[in-house]
Amino acid sequence: MKYWSTRSHQKTFTFEEALLLGYAPDGGLFMPTHIPSVDFTTWMTLSYPEIVLEICKIFIDPTEIPHDKLREIILSQLQSDLVATKRLSDDCSVLELFHGSTLAFKDLAMSCTARFLDYFLQKRQRHLNIIVSTSGDTGAAAIQAIRGSPHMDVFVMYPLGRVTEIQELQMTTMAATAENVHLFGLTGTSDDGDEVMKALFADKEFAERNDLSNVNSINWSRILIQIAPYFYAYFQSGAKPGQVVEIAVPTGAAGNLIGGCIARAMGLPVRLVACTNDNDVIHQMIQTGVLMTGSVKQTLASAMDIQMPYNIERILHVLSNGDTALSKEFANAVDGGKALRLGDTLHTKVKETFHSHTSSNAGIKQTIKTVFEQHQYVVCPHTATALHYYSANQSNSRKSAACVCIATASPDKFTEVLDEAGIKNTGAAKSLLNELRVSPQKVLRLENRDEWVAVLRKSIEDHRKLKSRMI
Repeated sequence: MKYWSTRSHQKTFTFEEALLLGYAPDGGLFMPTHIPSVDFTTWMTLSYPEIVLEICKIFIDPTEIPHDKLREIILSQLQSDLVATKRLSDDCSVLELFHGSTLAFKDLAMSCTARFLDYFLQKRQRHLNIIVSTSGDTGAAAIQAIRGSPHMDVFVMYPLGRVTEIQELQMTTMAATAENVHLFGLTGTSDDGDEVMKALFADKEFAERNDLSNVNSINWSRILIQIAPYFYAYFQSGAKPGQVVEIAVPTGAAGNLIGGCIARAMGLPVRLVACTNDNDVIHQMIQTGVLMTGSVKQTLASAMDIQMPYNIERILHVLSNGDTALSKEFANAVDGGKALRLGDTLHTKVKETFHSHTSSNAGIKQTIKTVFEQHQYVVCPHTATALHYYSANQSNSRKSAACVCIATASPDKFTEVLDEAGIKNTGAAKSLLNELRVSPQKVLRLENRDEWVAVLRKSIEDHRKLKSRMI
């Protein structure tokens, strides 16, 4: 299996190169040169970690990571109890992906990605500086996976005042105890952090000199691991092979959604539903065929407060059969703040692949409250967008055997939202908060946006020089 950029097919890359680079050299995103069909019925009795392993075997050549080593890495990071299914009715279940270290679905792919990086960096005797921009959960997951690694430093940016207390404390307390973690709070949005990250990588000489990479869902490895939940969800739904299962996906940067899109391209009979909050760029694109970004709106589902869902580039690449010109047009439209109009043929493919739904803050709160009252089950505000879709369409004649709603984060991370919905904090949430509040913290707060890139550049350079002297 080889990889190429969404924006050019002139050169192919190995999995190692795609992993270590993060971005493709032309600024595009890495994708496999082909997506094979699979006989997934042979996986139906496998555990979740074993499904991850089978998918990785397809997309990682054994000459790069031998299968026995691949098994060792994956099974050391993933256990069967990291995912769970909660059935709410005969045709609706929730797939919980938040039982990892930082209580978010990001943990599952991040832990494997960090160990893949360690494997190659140890082999090559290299060191990387990992750049991360987070809207909430990615930052803590990246810090947890990378802290203590002798092969990586991680530089994390998050938007001050736009994450929950637990999300922030998870990052600041881990940063205080790990020498290779460098945390920056920006007085802006997560999209602003993405722009800083893009600026650092756009300076190719700087990026190469400082060995920059990233573990946002820009990185192909994150997407690779995020294919597996769709197969697992299908098997857990109770559907017979060949029946269509609807999977409702809380959607921000669309890293989770592209995993489902690839699973579908591999032959999995699923109907994907992109569930957004008021930052409904993807919803509008699916419904109208026009992609237009705007200003970030602060919502209760804060990890989805994104107006630049960069993985749309990968989605359009899959659905357009690898149209590199379209990927360049997408990039130009996003960078220029202009509308991208999908042609009729492509828009038809988009609507065949996806349905979509948007939830207001009021809808999110009401869903959290209703689900608790009816099922004594508490969900986070992001998961609520998927359940809000199911509730709004429950009376419709369903064309699918079942609906699986993806639960992306533990409700314990969003106690403020639960309070608004009239649900008292759980004992676990209170205990976690109390423990974090008394722990040491470390973060550099940056208010002047004109200095953000310069401050990050200097920090990266300084730590690179320090590492060089230590070597």
